[in-house]
Amino acid sequence: MSGFDLDLYLDRLGIDPVPVTAQGLARLQSAQIRRIPFEDIDPFLGIAPSVGSEQVTDKILHRGRGGYCFEQNRLFQDALQALGFDVTRRLARVRKGAARGGARTHLLLICRIEGTDYLADAGFGGPTPLEPLPLRMDTPQEATNGHYILRDDPETGERVLLLRNPGEEFALYGFDDAHVSDSDIEAGNFLCTHWPQAPFPHHLMVKGYDGDTPLGLMDRQVNEAGEKRLLTSAEALHHALCVRLGLVLPDATVQAVWDRITTLENAP
Repeated sequence: MSGFDLDLYLDRLGIDPVPVTAQGLARLQSAQIRRIPFEDIDPFLGIAPSVGSEQVTDKILHRGRGGYCFEQNRLFQDALQALGFDVTRRLARVRKGAARGGARTHLLLICRIEGTDYLADAGFGGPTPLEPLPLRMDTPQEATNGHYILRDDPETGERVLLLRNPGEEFALYGFDDAHVSDSDIEAGNFLCTHWPQAPFPHHLMVKGYDGDTPLGLMDRQVNEAGEKRLLTSAEALHHALCVRLGLVLPDATVQAVWDRITTLENAP
């Protein structure tokens, strides 16, 4: 991508330029997940975020926000291409443990390095690996934050990413090799912000890190390293979003998010 501000991106991540290697890719993905929170504040407030490169750069790098997959992995793709990586896009069907996925509403990346393809994803928000995974089927793989495996689904023709827990495998999403255009991404973004069955207009979902501590929000519930508690005020929400996770948000936006949470809770 011409014109991408790589210095500003790396400054937000707090790292130096990385080499075009598997190790460089891993360092970049981990840094973006840790430093730029997944957040769906715009869709939750009824705003369809722009997913073009310039708009995503402005929102995340210039205005201090996070974003969801169409924004996060657009930014990740632009950074990888600016560094010289070979990147393609894929759309996935989120499964959340189910045998089948829904609509194609998740954007991920495939990065080829010295003949090996890697699943690179900085924008899922769920329990995806901090580091990219080589596209090796039926081979257990370990990341910093968990154990994973990729399996072929012969019925759908998809590769399925699964989180391996003791005694079970939890399907996260499935994807195939279909070409993904900018129009596909625009359509998926529109679906996520307007479709009644999409979760984003109905739930605040935020995932990030406070230092080395993973911190997630689902509406007013905070999950901090496996311990859950409920937020009780807009001030507590502001502390979680802006102090703990480092998002830059006007007070009016935080209040609007809190008001929507309470409105949805009290709806008949």
